Amino acid sequence: MMIATNVSGRSYGTWIALLLSLLSIAGEVSAFGIIKPSSVGRPATRLSAQPKPKPFDPSYKAKPPTFNKATSLWEPSVETEEQPYGPWGSFLRGGPAPFVVRALNPADYDQAVFKYMAQTGCSRAEAQGNMDAFFNNAADWAYQKGEEARGRPVVDYTELKPKQAALVVTWALFVTPFLGRCAYLIAFTDKGWEITLDDVLSIGGMS
Repeated sequence: MMIATNVSGRSYGTWIALLLSLLSIAGEVSAFGIIKPSSVGRPATRLSAQPKPKPFDPSYKAKPPTFNKATSLWEPSVETEEQPYGPWGSFLRGGPAPFVVRALNPADYDQAVFKYMAQTGCSRAEAQGNMDAFFNNAADWAYQKGEEARGRPVVDYTELKPKQAALVVTWALFVTPFLGRCAYLIAFTDKGWEITLDDVLSIGGMS
């Protein structure tokens, strides 16, 4: 009975930690002004309070998306290009956070992209790269935009860096499963925090 109680307590703690992680990602979507209690897609003033971001490619001249007051949504123009890459492209550029946003809230992700395009006059590819960076780490992204406003070089977030992609894949295929295995053993077995490396690597070590 004591073991069952401890396992149950650890299980609750693990699931609470997972829930907080998901809420953190959802909070980043809300911070960009996409999710509101009263409406979805209404433009927020938080990004407007920042210095206006500079586009990486100033030669891009296509007509930007516009805001439809009737629907409270950003709409692409007839010149807006198709998505340059899908969720896995976001995963390789920005890690799991933008991938989760696109998988769970694709419409909200597109709204963030259209809004950024309208504010900066940049391409859809550049807007997606910036939103992937934002959802991955909003604080670092905002700091970089502040530095760019003070004259620092503009970062090309559309670039798929091989080393960064390799690191993301390594975390996805090896590190994350390893940590997940540790969390499982701690939460759902009687080993608790006394697990060893052999327990983690052992396929049959579930007891």
